[in-house]
Amino acid sequence: MTEGKTRLKQPGIMQDSVPSAANRFVIISVLMIAFTAVTAYFHLDRSEGIGYTHFAYIPIIFAGFWWGRKAIFVAVILGVDVFFFSLLAQCGCPLWANTLRVLSFIIVALVIGELSIELKKTHKALRERSERLRKTNSSLREFAKLRKAFLHIAIHDMKSPVSATTMLLHSLQTLLGDSLSVKQEHLIDRMHARLDEAASFLRDFQLFAQLEDPTQLKKQAKEINLNELISDVVRANQDLAHHKYHKLTSDLDADLPTVGGVERLLREVITNLVTNAIKYSPENGSIVVRSRTMGRCVVSVEVEDNGIGISEDNQKKLFREFVRIKNNDVSGQKVAGIGLGLSIAKRIVDMHGGRVYVISEPGKGSIFGFDINICPKDEGPLIRPVLRVPKDEVQSRGYFPK
Repeated sequence: MTEGKTRLKQPGIMQDSVPSAANRFVIISVLMIAFTAVTAYFHLDRSEGIGYTHFAYIPIIFAGFWWGRKAIFVAVILGVDVFFFSLLAQCGCPLWANTLRVLSFIIVALVIGELSIELKKTHKALRERSERLRKTNSSLREFAKLRKAFLHIAIHDMKSPVSATTMLLHSLQTLLGDSLSVKQEHLIDRMHARLDEAASFLRDFQLFAQLEDPTQLKKQAKEINLNELISDVVRANQDLAHHKYHKLTSDLDADLPTVGGVERLLREVITNLVTNAIKYSPENGSIVVRSRTMGRCVVSVEVEDNGIGISEDNQKKLFREFVRIKNNDVSGQKVAGIGLGLSIAKRIVDMHGGRVYVISEPGKGSIFGFDINICPKDEGPLIRPVLRVPKDEVQSRGYFPK
């Protein structure tokens, strides 16, 4: 495919709008002949000769933009034209004045020619970069499709054996009944724990794959009472908190307005923040889930704990995919996980037009929260774009991941 045909198929790329070489030659010739005819027809006096001389710059400028440095030939021809006709017309112009005019024609031709060459180089470079960008975007789209297909296939192929193994292990445990020794019971419990971890990983991975293209998920949006959702999550995690002797409570704004969003996804975010607080807090910890209104248009949910805390450098890594923070031992034990939870939470909040943030200090606990925009209420989409929080407010509230 020729370059011309390729360029026509590229949207947004500037097309060459200059005439063909033959047309350009005709235009310049007509302008030169017209200039010569005017100077020859009118026996110009000195003042008129100076005035009409300025018209010579018109064909010189056109020639410079179209022919580059070759415009110097047009400048020389017109310069000779001006020089001789001024002598024939006996306009009284001194020789040095005519010489300066010819030199100015040549200088203008050179300058315009150089500018034209640089413009053409720039235009060519922009076309080449636009073409590379188009190819890169096309490759990225193909890669995204392949990645999405791989995630769905991998999740589907992994869920079946995990579910089957869990079911068979339950059946085996039921069949053996009281004949199991203490050691065998312990081994089976460990297998159940590992299978639960695998199932949890697959659930996260499946949600992660769905968030690759949130278009369909947004269609499930509805008005949600966040206070009820928070209360459900707190009740559902009381046993997990009690197992570590934590006190899990909620502090809800009674006047909290409803928000637009996908309920199961926002439940996933709150659950993730609560379970993280439970996991990363030593025994006898205190965890509070709060809801509040920020100004008129922003609803905020926060989970505060008195756990191990996070350094400022590590806060910048928290919301990346498959990132695990080092030195995250709680009571001398390593916390299990694959590093997908917070990245999924961030994707969900981003999809809802909100922003996640963290306020933390090592040894003093953490506050993880997210904001959701609720304005405008009248006939707008349920999921609204993010609001710009003033810089001083952002600094006072902690780190917002990019």
